[in-house]
Amino acid sequence: MISRGENKFNCCESVLIRVDTEKPLPRFTPEVMRIASNFGGGVSGWGTVCGAVSGACMSLGLVYGTEGDEPATNYSDKREEQRNATKRFLKAFEDKWGHVNCFDLLGVNFNTPEGKIKYDAMKNAGETLCSEYVVWASEKIIEMLNDR
Repeated sequence: MISRGENKFNCCESVLIRVDTEKPLPRFTPEVMRIASNFGGGVSGWGTVCGAVSGACMSLGLVYGTEGDEPATNYSDKREEQRNATKRFLKAFEDKWGHVNCFDLLGVNFNTPEGKIKYDAMKNAGETLCSEYVVWASEKIIEMLNDR
């Protein structure tokens, strides 16, 4: 994970920062970071799509995404290119790690009292792979953007 001073960024934010540092992302603004701040822990700690996966998909959206005012043909082509790139990433992540959802990757639901205790113990013992997911997702996106 990336930290700045006492602020530790979540998986989603960390992927965006890592990708942007290596391969500057168009329109990567403070507003994007505000949105990304809600995607750690599988979307606000809900345990769905892993924050590293969300950050990677957001990175692709910043590169390939539409703004809504393109001519219809260009709009559709850009959307298709974005979806194809995102699906390639999702497949690669799932092939590597087995899942794309946070709780499935961690093997624990940290929204329950028992799960929170287990997760905290795993985290303190260095038994989670969250940092590895961030590094792998960032590197995969950079590779994909370099091959573009």
